[in-house]
Amino acid sequence: MNITAAIVTYNRLDYLKQLISALKSQSRVPDRIVVINNSSTDGTADYLRQNPDIEVITQGNYGSSGGQFTAAKYCYESGSEWIWLMDDDVIPAINCLENLCKDLSQDRIHVPLRINPDGYVNQGDTLLLNYKNPFKSVWAKIIDKEIPTVKQIEAQGITFEGPLFHKSLIKRIGLPEFNFFIYGDDTDYFSRAVASGYRCFIISSAISNRLLPVPVDYKFDWKSYYVVRNQIALDVLNAPLYVRIIRPFGYLISWLIRASKLSEYKTVLKAFSDGYFYKSNPRNIEFNKKYSIK
Repeated sequence: MNITAAIVTYNRLDYLKQLISALKSQSRVPDRIVVINNSSTDGTADYLRQNPDIEVITQGNYGSSGGQFTAAKYCYESGSEWIWLMDDDVIPAINCLENLCKDLSQDRIHVPLRINPDGYVNQGDTLLLNYKNPFKSVWAKIIDKEIPTVKQIEAQGITFEGPLFHKSLIKRIGLPEFNFFIYGDDTDYFSRAVASGYRCFIISSAISNRLLPVPVDYKFDWKSYYVVRNQIALDVLNAPLYVRIIRPFGYLISWLIRASKLSEYKTVLKAFSDGYFYKSNPRNIEFNKKYSIK
């Protein structure tokens, strides 16, 4: 069983060092470690040059989604059998990978139980996604913040903070959507996986500790455009026609209510338009054609 751990990083050198140390200390060490460096400016490139056992791909800052796209593409094309994707702000416990490998099969995707700095479970994993009711959120049921007592929890919307999957997933559904930049790219990817017959499981004995706290208060900033656009694009890419037509207007209204100045209204309207008419990035289309992926 050959496993490649692939990390997407941007200007988090201290976190990256901790993560790489944790990977090299695993009870089941990954066979390869790959780092996708989104043009970090904090000394990351110099640090990686000092670690010749790590494979490095340097590209422009295409965000998390562009990094995950490249990570999956590189792993697939370089012969990886099993791929373990992650961002740079998580620290897997020493037996995380070993426990992820238990009961693993080609049609199953295993992801760690992510613990926030406050000791509670991160609630970014969605147990049930809703692509049928346009008047309710796509994230229909999320994981509870309390530590679970069951060994495995089936989920439909997991994150790019540690999923372990077989290369056949990429052969079947392609790569993560390059153009999302941030937010929702993981929901889109694993929505496609579930729709294609894969099952996702959170493995409660495979702990991964998040280094950053979860934001409590929402405020408009540079990320807002992507949040609004990608919420809508999720429906455009994955939902039936009636949901694609109706639910985006609910998002539009709710975000316009949150806005309080002209620049924020403009951001919401542009994000709505770009999301409502979203089309998959040419990089994804070219890859799918090359490998005959529908």
